[in-house]
Amino acid sequence: MLARVANSLYWAGRYLERSEHLARYLKVQYFSTFDAPTIQQKEVILRSILYMATRHSEEEEEENQQTQTQSQSQTQTQSQTEHIIDEQDILVEVGFNIQNPNSILSSVQFARENARNVRYTLSSELWETINQFYHYVKAYSVDFYKTRGLYDFTTNVIQHCHITRSYADSTLLHDDAWAFLKLGIYVERAGQIIRILNSKVMDIQLLAQSGQENPLTAYQWTTTLKTLEAFDMYRKVYKGTTNQENVIAFLLTHPTFPRSVAFTLDKVTFILHRLSIESTGPSKVNFHAGKLVSNFRFLEYEDIKNRLPSFLISELKKIYTLNDLIEQQYFE
Repeated sequence: MLARVANSLYWAGRYLERSEHLARYLKVQYFSTFDAPTIQQKEVILRSILYMATRHSEEEEEENQQTQTQSQSQTQTQSQTEHIIDEQDILVEVGFNIQNPNSILSSVQFARENARNVRYTLSSELWETINQFYHYVKAYSVDFYKTRGLYDFTTNVIQHCHITRSYADSTLLHDDAWAFLKLGIYVERAGQIIRILNSKVMDIQLLAQSGQENPLTAYQWTTTLKTLEAFDMYRKVYKGTTNQENVIAFLLTHPTFPRSVAFTLDKVTFILHRLSIESTGPSKVNFHAGKLVSNFRFLEYEDIKNRLPSFLISELKKIYTLNDLIEQQYFE
């Protein structure tokens, strides 16, 4: 397989997964603002939504975290009657700003372009599904979306992503083309889970600073679980009140839940080992991926409870490093 073909498949998978996570975050977090008792809390969540749609690299992550925290802290000091941010502007920025490379529209467009570049490696059913997905997002009325269409739009984006992954699994040969597409999906998923947790940890810290710790803290963890489609399975594993320790443990370390980091990275290592494209010399990417999955597989909450934000940033940087190693080994 040509390196450019593998690269296009990998990034098609990443952009598809990115659009779904952003749509779910936007949907769950935005509608949670209807229960916000104060303007300050609502603006914390809106800024959190905007943060998830900003561009991040390994070097920028800590700086962006500090910027978000400072921005949200400034919001806490404003008068309750003073609107700092425009809600509709944020919705459009996250959903339809083509100049923002991490908006939903941009992500879907990039996924389609990468898929179009290697259309001959895809089944007609998978290509048509991706193409229809793009045209659905591109043709959606922005005015309707801003006023009444956010639930409909985000729900359909999520469904399109599920359908696309289903066609990838059911209509492609499970060869290297399938493997690179799935590798992109799983690498992106691991990073998005950690970014979502990091964002909500910051939100909860800010709410605690303002004296709104309970029951709002528990509610923020509930919305985090719903954002990752994890609430029902979490309730099967843990009984009683939703709390930080159990949510973090479930989303980072559970071995059989498909949206835990441990499970997702285990899939990454499986795909890397089954790729038939051999590298010259020792495989740094397999070694790095194996260390990552071991870290999460044997992680205990007690080890990170006093350094949770720094731990999440550190692990996110390792995901970025994994991406760099994949690109060096297979695409350069």
